[in-house]
Amino acid sequence: MEHIALRVSPRGKLTKGELRQERKKCRLPAQIYGKGIEPISVFLEGKEFTNVAKRITESMIIDLDLEGKRFAALLKEIQKETISGDILHIDFNLLRHDRKIRVRVPLHLNGTAKGVKDGGILEHSIHEIEVECDSDHLPEKIEVDITDLEANHALHLREIALPEGVKLITNPDTVFAIIKFAHGEPENPSEVEAEAVEEAVAPTEQESAETTSEAVHK
Repeated sequence: MEHIALRVSPRGKLTKGELRQERKKCRLPAQIYGKGIEPISVFLEGKEFTNVAKRITESMIIDLDLEGKRFAALLKEIQKETISGDILHIDFNLLRHDRKIRVRVPLHLNGTAKGVKDGGILEHSIHEIEVECDSDHLPEKIEVDITDLEANHALHLREIALPEGVKLITNPDTVFAIIKFAHGEPENPSEVEAEAVEEAVAPTEQESAETTSEAVHK
């Protein structure tokens, strides 16, 4: 599994104004949290973090290097300025090898479904699932082959073969992929023609009412 390495430097107690000045120098304030330890305040190099930020997922392990001391962590939260979108603060959670963790892992569909080749449309509304495992078995993503999925058929999370040591937490009965036709099943041409003939021959309700009324007056 891919790890991302980031260098961090110690950060003391600073005022809001001092933190603002540090951000202008492309140094991002961050906090490292862990069970049983005091939070560790650090700075990240802004350019270095920006270069990898788009690749980081909730389930990706990040190796933080604090003056030679390494910490394995997961990204917890990125706080951004509402209007500009500039990063204000970053939080990390330390990993413990003796404790299971729950994280959301990206769900990727591979291949072109048979139902799509037959004219159907793939609906895929779930793009990540929650799993439980230890840090040694943490998957970066879950991949599912959908090439055999036919039209009007669906796949449920319970059908996914998860890696060893990984337990599904999201409801296993959840549908994550289904093939539908845009306008229903193709119609039988002979049936369509027969319906057209019936409509042409059968009188309308208004015509029937007028005929009945004339008969009564006579």
